[in-house]
Amino acid sequence: MNAKAWAPLAAVCVLAVGRAVTAAPPQRAPDADDALLHKAFSAVASEETAMRHESAKSFPTEMWSRDDDFHRREQEKVRDWAGSHHVRRGDVFRAMDEGIRAHWPQTNGAPLVVTVPPCRPRAIY
Repeated sequence: MNAKAWAPLAAVCVLAVGRAVTAAPPQRAPDADDALLHKAFSAVASEETAMRHESAKSFPTEMWSRDDDFHRREQEKVRDWAGSHHVRRGDVFRAMDEGIRAHWPQTNGAPLVVTVPPCRPRAIY
């Protein structure tokens, strides 16, 4: 084998490893205060009715799958909101949990669904 042929690959690997070793870790997001937690809850919870409606379109007869699809949509909303406000996702999920338990107000006024449908076999396979 010719060592010259492998030299560019070896150089790139050495540079990549050197960059990885010397790179600074990303900055940790600051802790969310109560006002930001309430804001996060309001932003995500106010979309619940619309997200559940969209999930019902996808799974008209499957309550469990509908609920699962809603939580996928909710997770996307949490991820997007946390990213745009530079907050940890865990803080937004904590806000959702605390807000549901403490009955925090939300902008659309619709009651939040706090139950889980039973898991049943699908009607159509």
